[in-house]
Amino acid sequence: MKVLLDALKIYSPTTQEADLARFLAEKLDRLGYSKVRIDRAGNAVGEIGTGRTRLLLCGHMDTVPGKLPVIMKEGRIYGRGAADAKSPLCALLVAGAAMADAGIRTTFAGVTQEEGEGAGIEQMIRGGTAFDHAIFGEPSGASRITVGYRGRVSLYVTVKTAGGHAGSPWAQRSAFDEFTHLLSRVRAYERSKEVAGDHFRSLSVSPTLVRAGVYHNVIPNQCEATLDLRLPPGVPSSKAISEIQDVARQTDEGVEIDIVPGEPTEAYQADTGSRIVRAFQRAIILRLKTRPSLVRKTGTGDMNTFAHKKQAECVTYGPGSSGTSHTDGEMVEIRDYLNSIEVLKEAISQLVALSPRKGS
Repeated sequence: MKVLLDALKIYSPTTQEADLARFLAEKLDRLGYSKVRIDRAGNAVGEIGTGRTRLLLCGHMDTVPGKLPVIMKEGRIYGRGAADAKSPLCALLVAGAAMADAGIRTTFAGVTQEEGEGAGIEQMIRGGTAFDHAIFGEPSGASRITVGYRGRVSLYVTVKTAGGHAGSPWAQRSAFDEFTHLLSRVRAYERSKEVAGDHFRSLSVSPTLVRAGVYHNVIPNQCEATLDLRLPPGVPSSKAISEIQDVARQTDEGVEIDIVPGEPTEAYQADTGSRIVRAFQRAIILRLKTRPSLVRKTGTGDMNTFAHKKQAECVTYGPGSSGTSHTDGEMVEIRDYLNSIEVLKEAISQLVALSPRKGS
């Protein structure tokens, strides 16, 4: 419990994870991890155990901005990162150390910038180590296994028109108005990709940033916006981007629209018959005496990027009330945190039992 409380007291918004990385490196050393280091991306990394099977335990150190007091009250711990995602991070750290003699080679990584540009996970991918399985730490609850995330790509939109005097709006086109027309067309496209009652399998587009205008009585001649595009499994980012760019071309003369995509993250859904999913299902039944739930989330996580680029079996797991993530009421139930450690330990044991034996 003390590891989590101490970690919560270290403020670590995206790009400011260095103090927490040093704290984790010290804990890794004390808990028996070897080759402890802080890598080029600022990740805190350590290794423990031996065996043929290689496992990555990966949680992110960064949080959204906004300091919160760390409070333990009525069986809960409150604080920035209590849910997203320092309780999963610390649960992975403790469970990995406890299973040092399980017969598996485990690497723990507390990574940077999951809430930002993903520098930490990209460094782990470039590191070259091949992993058979990976467990990513995010809040979902001790009896729930996250097996899928939608993909994501940012679309950077620029709309240009002639602009003009606000006193004669009928005479000139407004770049802002043309952006709203584009957004209406994109919304129609979005509806065409909807799967009724299933947000995970539906495509969605959210405008997140909009800038237009330079003076109070001048019609904007340029509007810049960012659209957050979320992608369900089976819809490649390249296809969706191309279709939205086609939608943007359906405009009038005198209006120029340009859409440039950022680096995409493809959707990921784990094979529910994979060893790592089965290991967690067994672990939850054995340790919690309850039926495990398989969760598919509408957000996007480091698991997506890693699974596609490293070809490892992955799941996401961890304690915490995900509904409180990024809020001022962020919290984790103490029982949920402790239960998740027990499930993680059992899942690692089951993973070893399910792995192929030498010579088989």
